[in-house]
Amino acid sequence: MNKVKIDEFIELLQKYELSIAALYETFATILPLTRNEWSNYAGEERLHAKWINVLHGYLKDEKISFEQTKMASQAITTSIDFIERQIQNALESKIDLKQALVFAIDIEESLLESAFLKVFKLNGAKAKKIQARLIEATEAHKNRLIEWQKRIRNA
Repeated sequence: MNKVKIDEFIELLQKYELSIAALYETFATILPLTRNEWSNYAGEERLHAKWINVLHGYLKDEKISFEQTKMASQAITTSIDFIERQIQNALESKIDLKQALVFAIDIEESLLESAFLKVFKLNGAKAKKIQARLIEATEAHKNRLIEWQKRIRNA
């Protein structure tokens, strides 16, 4: 994969994380009783985008290499488009908390299953640590969202 495509891919990964943050910010706006929770999730997604930027820096310094995958940038673009449609739908239909949680869990699971965060073949310990933190943080998001969903079902 050439340098331009790698740069574009990483920029798309950042945009994907920021799209998720925008969705969570939308939920914070339309679900005021849970504003703090959604705002926290949005902040964490923005942090994930920063971590991806750090990985990008390692790539520019040739401290990591990019492993060829079957996943194309188009898959990320499609995911971003989906999230943007969900934002629009949420604003138009005023979804409830249960629906918001379903969307959020699906997106976090999709991010994990798509292996977007595992496409780097890392050499340096610092870069590997950042990658592991990204994956762990996404897992933690999914698990916390599932627990939240269970709590409101049982309430």
